[in-house]
Amino acid sequence: METQSLVIGIGLLALGFVIGRFTSPKDKTTTVYQPIAGREVTAADPEIEALLRAGKKIDAIKLYRQNYGVELKDAKDAVDAVESRLNNH
Repeated sequence: METQSLVIGIGLLALGFVIGRFTSPKDKTTTVYQPIAGREVTAADPEIEALLRAGKKIDAIKLYRQNYGVELKDAKDAVDAVESRLNNH
């Protein structure tokens, strides 16, 4: 009886693989999750500008990440853009 159950189990497993093989999509998808890059810091973000003027760039990046929920690189890029804008004025 155990041998018969084992053979049936292996047969069902093989059948599942065959069905999955024939019903899977033929085209491979390469969808990559890309988080929103965040919005540009505007004059409405005086805290970030104040931190940059005080020389606290790391704190400005932390605040940007907290406010906009973006990854570290996106926050750094945005804060760098603000810093560049502040230095040009």
